[in-house]
Amino acid sequence: MSFDFDDFDVRARFSDLDDKMDELRQLLRDLPDEQADFDERCKIAYIYHDCALEGMVLTYHELRAAVDRKIASDTSLIPTYQEIKNHSDALNVIQEHCREETAKKTRVRNPKVTVQLMHDLHVLLSRGLPRRQPGALRKDMPLHRTYVHEIAQPAKIQPALEKLIDWTASADFRELHPIMQASRVQHGFIQVFPFTEGSGKVGRFLSNFILLRNGLLPVIIPSTDRKE
Repeated sequence: MSFDFDDFDVRARFSDLDDKMDELRQLLRDLPDEQADFDERCKIAYIYHDCALEGMVLTYHELRAAVDRKIASDTSLIPTYQEIKNHSDALNVIQEHCREETAKKTRVRNPKVTVQLMHDLHVLLSRGLPRRQPGALRKDMPLHRTYVHEIAQPAKIQPALEKLIDWTASADFRELHPIMQASRVQHGFIQVFPFTEGSGKVGRFLSNFILLRNGLLPVIIPSTDRKE
């Protein structure tokens, strides 16, 4: 499956989004006291919709309690809280890395995506959850009806990931708009589908890592848009 986004309409959308980001940055510079609240709302929205894409619908109270690391009153909810904390911590990790780059006044046109980053994100997202195998590559072919494309055979997962990483270091990749970079990396990663559980989450974090490193916001995909 391939996509050709090199047309006037899509490039115009990219330009429009770049303009909106410039406007947002200026607004936040003019209203510095609003930055923390804006960041928290973005984080909660991202976690809510990312979990909903995986079939886990959360309440605002559950999200705030987990993100604020409050003690859960209902012990049956602790695994859910742990999953929310993992999401929050993974987002913090990639945001902090991007802030360090921004502090150095460097704009990375070719964010370095690595197999180690994929592994580390999966480990972090799996932390403290029962029956998970943090960082372990898939060893079987799951039966699934979720995706319309084929996924890699277990023996081809590692070389397929390395091929994807090599492509992100290419001149062709560097020439793409960051939104195009993010979407194509996520699409390529999901075609490999390296982990039995959590491949979707890691794939979305990889695309958002690229967006953040290029000064954009994480993309929030509403659960209602999952099929499309």
